[in-house]
Amino acid sequence: MISLFFRRNAKSCSAKLSCLRSMLLWIRKKAKNAGFNDSETKKIELVCEEALVNIIRHAYKSRRGKIEIHTRKKREYFDIVIKDQGPFFNPLYQNRSIDYSASLEQRKAGGLGILLMCQYMDKIDYHREDPYNILILHKKIY
Repeated sequence: MISLFFRRNAKSCSAKLSCLRSMLLWIRKKAKNAGFNDSETKKIELVCEEALVNIIRHAYKSRRGKIEIHTRKKREYFDIVIKDQGPFFNPLYQNRSIDYSASLEQRKAGGLGILLMCQYMDKIDYHREDPYNILILHKKIY
């Protein structure tokens, strides 16, 4: 359950690519306010862009919907929670192995975004609270 604290640090947007810039600017501001430098802020923004674009393109496809983004700074972590009402999809169950020896034409499409998310974030959690997919991205504050 999302706490009252999260609700005060939240943004709700239409699940449309035209709203992506607004969502990312909001996340960038929250990350900067949490104390991240430009390099770490760009990594956080890139991970969020990957997650948000996947939600817009795959969870909602051609139907309308909302995406909720919540942030929280606690002790040594900055958390970003992304909620959508698409069909159940746990990105952590996806195959994260990539055959780097294969040519680009031979590689299976997809999967690099999950690897990127795991590389740039310190911890990722997912759970389902019907009707929501809830992705939690944790970035350690140094």
